[in-house]
Amino acid sequence: MAKRKNRKKEYILGLKRQGLVKTTVDVVKVLTEKTEEVKKEVKKEVKAKANDFESFAKEFEGVAASRLEAFYEQGIKSAKDFANWTEKELLTLKGIGPATIKQLKEFGIKFKK
Repeated sequence: MAKRKNRKKEYILGLKRQGLVKTTVDVVKVLTEKTEEVKKEVKKEVKAKANDFESFAKEFEGVAASRLEAFYEQGIKSAKDFANWTEKELLTLKGIGPATIKQLKEFGIKFKK
């Protein structure tokens, strides 16, 4: 059976070979910097997605947020996206019923026939 390599040690050795670190303190600094970079990227992505949903929700004030989330999860991210769906297809989504379809029609939404 082959020995399982310690990934952390291999990563540190790789950093040392590249000349990026010399001591354990340097390793900690590099890993901390990379962790912070990843955290910033994740925060940006979360913020962008939240802003997209918020703008979508503002378009349909009066429709329950859970209904809007169901639409958003299916890729309906604007009023124009409803044109790719029939009423019957929307009714198959969890939490979507005739009342929701009626509300959407009141907003002027057109569905695929």
